[in-house]
Amino acid sequence: MSQEYFDEENATADELWDWCTLEYNSTNFISKALIDNYYEKIKRIVGQFSNDMRILEAGCGAAESSDRIQSLLNGQHFEISDYDPRYVSKVKEHKKHHSITQESVYELKRPDNSFDVVFLLEVMEHLDNYELALKELFRVSSKYVILSVPNEPLWRMLNLARFRYVRHWGNTPGHLNHWSASQFSRLVSKYGIVSQIFLPVPWIILLAEKRN
Repeated sequence: MSQEYFDEENATADELWDWCTLEYNSTNFISKALIDNYYEKIKRIVGQFSNDMRILEAGCGAAESSDRIQSLLNGQHFEISDYDPRYVSKVKEHKKHHSITQESVYELKRPDNSFDVVFLLEVMEHLDNYELALKELFRVSSKYVILSVPNEPLWRMLNLARFRYVRHWGNTPGHLNHWSASQFSRLVSKYGIVSQIFLPVPWIILLAEKRN
């Protein structure tokens, strides 16, 4: 199925899985370098965590990010979740090493302060109600929330430079929200204390601390 016209809502589980993993499986050295640089920044954040921390990644999709995060951990308890049953079933089929739960980021099935760290990577740009999601993330976290989104307008400019999604002015299908680093930091600051900002091209990564 063409990425340019990908219908995520009506895709089969296999089509959705292939679409989500395409970029990670790319043999293009530029794409690989960009992704590796992104996870170098995640590594710098994870390296600050003690070994007894409990970590949750919400909105894990095909768990490509989950694999990367788990490889950076040093024995910490790690769980993942996604709202889409297609992803959950495929992760259970192909990635049995992960403990995955089906749940919405708008209503996480977790007690308050039940995880030290909560990740939400490359999800907020897709959400209708991103403020409700932020409230849930900070409710479940007792210490840190880590978020990443595309860095706009750089993201769309780079898409146009490689003639991707031209009829949508470079906007990736499904991206409803667009933030620059300053805009995203201001948004997250309404819910937590933004302590670190990383800008691996073409993303924004924030580490935010929960307010006492």
